[in-house]
Amino acid sequence: MPTISVITPVYKVEKYLKKCIDSILEQTFSDFELIIVDDGSPDSCGNIADEYEKIDSRVHVIHKENGGAPSARNAGMRIATGEFYFFPDSDDWIEPTYLQELYETATKTDALMVISGYTMEYFENNKGQSYKVVEPYQNYSDKELVRSNIHRYFDNMMMAVPWNKLYKAEYLKSKNLVFPNLKWDDLHFNMDVIMDIESVAICSSSGYHFFRSRQGSETTTVFDGLLYQKRREQFEHILKVYTHWNVKDPEIMSVIYGYYSARLVQCVQEIAISQSNQKRKLVKDILMDDFNITAIQSGKIQSRYLALAIFPMRMKNVSGSILMGKAMGFFKIHMSSVFYRIKSISVNHARTK
Repeated sequence: MPTISVITPVYKVEKYLKKCIDSILEQTFSDFELIIVDDGSPDSCGNIADEYEKIDSRVHVIHKENGGAPSARNAGMRIATGEFYFFPDSDDWIEPTYLQELYETATKTDALMVISGYTMEYFENNKGQSYKVVEPYQNYSDKELVRSNIHRYFDNMMMAVPWNKLYKAEYLKSKNLVFPNLKWDDLHFNMDVIMDIESVAICSSSGYHFFRSRQGSETTTVFDGLLYQKRREQFEHILKVYTHWNVKDPEIMSVIYGYYSARLVQCVQEIAISQSNQKRKLVKDILMDDFNITAIQSGKIQSRYLALAIFPMRMKNVSGSILMGKAMGFFKIHMSSVFYRIKSISVNHARTK
């Protein structure tokens, strides 16, 4: 039985899949199985996966009808035999010692889940750039420590995703935890994981490289009319967990509300730069909603730049919010290098506060 089951869903990533697989097979930690789930990919991904299965006995391939990343990960878990699960995305890659660092943290702490930092990779306006998100080692060895500290890992995206984590398989099975069939299922899944978890460790590695945007990929500024609805559903699920924990500490809740407020800034930005003819109504609906007002007014924004951007939203100024959103969108699209440099500084500044 392998120590780690690496489970990666594959769909329309033929240009990036080999780099991902090679980075996994070249790990210094070798006691793993790699389960590649071809989620009905219409390109050559399935064939690429099959070739690797022929040359490395650790590789196992599942071919299934397209059902989305949640169903693909769940299919992988059904045949996984490892003590731990690791869920990389198939267009990302990992540094050679990454699995070793995760596993050593897990064995050192006996944690049920290990969370690491990461390196964010961008390709915008024909330029590649990256920044690291790194947190110091921590061992939250009981429920109270987890519940009073996990809020520190929302703003930097470390809690939101599955690919920077090592999950104890026995724990997931004992709680019947699987990925829900939702858009942006990752955060929902992780909140379910930590709902009753007894220990979490933070690994100081940033050896996971997340391809946030890539050459030829769909632009990140496409308007999603359901973005606000999905962000709100995510936050309501977060609040459900904190209610379950009976956590009421004002400082913790201000950070949680600040996290949601920052997501609302993103929603307003997307609306502002969209072609929608209902911009004012959509933004007004956000600003005048009592639930959002509470978050915007009481939330602690970790980023100084987002704190500036949210100012007209706190004033319930629809025109000012749209103007700010347009300015942010223009800056992101036409000055992406500077935008991501500032974002990197912002994320790491919030980390050191």
